[in-house]
Amino acid sequence: MEGAVKAWSDSPQRRFSYVARLGRDVVGMGELRVRSDIQRQAEVSYVVHPRVWGQGIGMEIGRRLLDCGFGELGLHRIYGTCDPRNLGSARVLAKLGMTHEGHLRHTQLIRDGWRDSLNDRNCPGSDRNWDPDAFSMRSL
Repeated sequence: MEGAVKAWSDSPQRRFSYVARLGRDVVGMGELRVRSDIQRQAEVSYVVHPRVWGQGIGMEIGRRLLDCGFGELGLHRIYGTCDPRNLGSARVLAKLGMTHEGHLRHTQLIRDGWRDSLNDRNCPGSDRNWDPDAFSMRSL
């Protein structure tokens, strides 16, 4: 908890979080983490409770984080990664307009061994632009 408080109070702020709720229940959360101020790049990550998978929660979290990154922060490039076995997350990244850039081998050591990562990115002015008007807003 101390690490999160410190990160959110850094100046300039480098981590931006979003919590998704349905009613009073927290059903997901995401973070936009600025990785380079000079290169104007950030990473997006999110997690959604399994009981609400397939209901657009991941899309909404991603959309809000991309809006913050490209809109408020004026970033040039935002990327996300996911486990290749997580087809739902890969679909969310694609629906957000991210372009698949590669399959990285053995990037994370998790409980069942080494995990690969899919790497996707979105850059305005590239082959797939971020278009915030392409998505409908949903109250969470």
